[in-house]
Amino acid sequence: MKITIDTDKSIEEIEVHIKCSQIDESLEELIANLCLLDSTFVGYFEGETHFVPLNEIIYFEAVDSKIFFYTREKCYESLSKLYKIEEATKNTPFARISKTTIANLKKMTSIKRAENSRLVATMASGEKLIVSRQYVSEIKRKLGV
Repeated sequence: MKITIDTDKSIEEIEVHIKCSQIDESLEELIANLCLLDSTFVGYFEGETHFVPLNEIIYFEAVDSKIFFYTREKCYESLSKLYKIEEATKNTPFARISKTTIANLKKMTSIKRAENSRLVATMASGEKLIVSRQYVSEIKRKLGV
């Protein structure tokens, strides 16, 4: 891979141009990571509206008809539906791991087998999340395991 950086004081916003012979998995991952750097997600905490960078979010979870998302420091409430979050994070490191949870695969520090063909994923925050059997093969594929 060759990286060229041109600086120009008249440019107000970073622009990324990619030249390649074909788009492969590693390039798709690179693009997803670049998009992740510039994305934010709206969350509510103690009556205030927060704009949380997507790359700080560890996971989204549906609990009692409400959606929450977690960072290392806080738990925010979201007004979005889980399926809408899944659509919005489609080309990012986020993936559905159960009927009620979407996790940031970049924030997984380890996985191990659990009962009933499930996995236990340990997140960067130390929390352990269950990967349902329905999602195990896709998660393993995305993690390259």
